[in-house]
Amino acid sequence: MFDETRSTLSNHDQTTVHRHVDSGGTDGFAIAALLCGLIGLVPFAVILGIRALVRIGRSGRAGRGLAVTGIVLGALWLGVGLVKLGPQLLARPAVASGDDYIHVMPVGDCFDSGADGEHVARVACDLPHDEQIFGRIDVGTGTDAYPGLDALREQALTTCRMAADAYFIRGTPPPALEFFAHLPTRGSWIGGVRTAACTFGQPGAKLTAFVQP
Repeated sequence: MFDETRSTLSNHDQTTVHRHVDSGGTDGFAIAALLCGLIGLVPFAVILGIRALVRIGRSGRAGRGLAVTGIVLGALWLGVGLVKLGPQLLARPAVASGDDYIHVMPVGDCFDSGADGEHVARVACDLPHDEQIFGRIDVGTGTDAYPGLDALREQALTTCRMAADAYFIRGTPPPALEFFAHLPTRGSWIGGVRTAACTFGQPGAKLTAFVQP
């Protein structure tokens, strides 16, 4: 009988204390989430809203609707931002025009040919241009003596042809498209260049877009 009375009192006391803690008005995090959502503070609106929902689930306080509204407003602000900035984020970065050294330009860059074949003018690939770099191949090691342009040309043309075939392994090259190999000169070789740039171009005409594989 004693144990049963104790158990009943314990449950009663525990329930009473639990409900006393729960009754605390509107959750402050929910209010903060709504305010942040109204003024466009997206991260704070979402974080505070989620935090408020967790707190409300434990405490039973009011404010669930405010928290959800704050999260929804934050999501709406995020959606508006993506609509406005999405096309800019997804667009291919424009390459500023200007003189550049072909042996350090990355694969995928486009350019107008220079007078010496090594110093060229970089051009955005969506503008008319002479050539596009589609590959870069090794033509020697750091300890090799300069083999001469004829030896380099034979090696580079063979390897660039293989790279061009691999580039269109799942597609068809545009009509009149040709490939070229830009070789290091003796001066470049002495300076440490041991690669040749494989490029696409159309003799007598400009490329007007990025050549897709």
